Amino acid sequence: MEIVQVVALYPPHLGGQEAVVEQLATRQAQRHRVTVYTSDVGAEGQLRTEEHPGRAGSLRVVRLRAAWLANTPLMPGLVARLLTHTPRPDVIHVHTGQAFVPEIVALAATLRRTRYVAHQHLVLRPSSRLGRLLLPAYFRLVFGPVLRRADRVICLTAAMRDEVVHTFGVDPARVAVIANGVDTTGVPAARPRRTDELLFVGRLAVQKNVEALLHATAALRAQGRDVRVRIIGDGPERRRLQDLTDRLALGDTVAFEGRRDRAEIQDAYARTTALVLPSTHEGMPLVLLEAMAAGTPVVAAALPEIVEVGGDAVLTVDVAAPGALAGALGRVLDDVPLRSRLAAAAAARARAYAWPAVTASVEGLYAEVLGR
Repeated sequence: MEIVQVVALYPPHLGGQEAVVEQLATRQAQRHRVTVYTSDVGAEGQLRTEEHPGRAGSLRVVRLRAAWLANTPLMPGLVARLLTHTPRPDVIHVHTGQAFVPEIVALAATLRRTRYVAHQHLVLRPSSRLGRLLLPAYFRLVFGPVLRRADRVICLTAAMRDEVVHTFGVDPARVAVIANGVDTTGVPAARPRRTDELLFVGRLAVQKNVEALLHATAALRAQGRDVRVRIIGDGPERRRLQDLTDRLALGDTVAFEGRRDRAEIQDAYARTTALVLPSTHEGMPLVLLEAMAAGTPVVAAALPEIVEVGGDAVLTVDVAAPGALAGALGRVLDDVPLRSRLAAAAAARARAYAWPAVTASVEGLYAEVLGR
């Protein structure tokens, strides 16, 4: 099968969508010819074109020159690449995390009479006053038609499916729920966990609401608790969050560690007391699945998608309620049996999201679209 994956950002750029596409493309390439078209944003020093052989297929990653505009990479060369790609793709799989990319794919697929699948990783929310004015119009006039014309739309959870159907008017019969995957084979061996450490892993963006974790940490310290917080990741909010850390006098409590490699993050999951996910909105965070696979207790915002995925493996909390997050973190720090129950449930639940099953589901969807 000739598969084209299109995504605005790709590793080494940091992000959950990027990691999902890399995993999916790499696994598909064991059996199929896969090409990833992406931007060169965050890929300084990387080759423009990378070739990776698979067992019976291949993976080619093509990084196109891009201009950064309004948090979106503009790739002028993408249209031409899609229109001239040879051999003709059986399916184009577009990941919809940034504007312009889905629209270009829809146009090229129409011109080439090629099937396309739209993969919805997150339903965008406005982050500014201008966004609150423009985003509804963009959804109604531009993005909604792209999703409705897609041969299939992949959503990560049932909650996301319902929102996509309601917001964009997509035919429910054309929406498939396929979760993100997690590697359950590379989990480090069990080791003693700390009893005083909270961990955040992810991009430091407004959506991740790390500010709530910092205020909750200050509340715990005011109660006399000895707690430390590790923040792994980077992003546009880092400077502001570091300034807030200083204002809250948490300099000796909170460590901003920046980006870490996979082995270091796995070690952090294995050793920490609990992972904290205080996001205001999510799709299906990979860090949740990774922490669950490592048997890590998780405290997270009570978002429908997190409740759906985490179930009894996650202690959920209304992070908007004053003191609620601090209270939940205090519980997980103090209650050893609670942590043990969360850890056991997490490891068991993660097995349902193993990557081989997820990849098979995506390829089964392709076969359905192609009538095979």
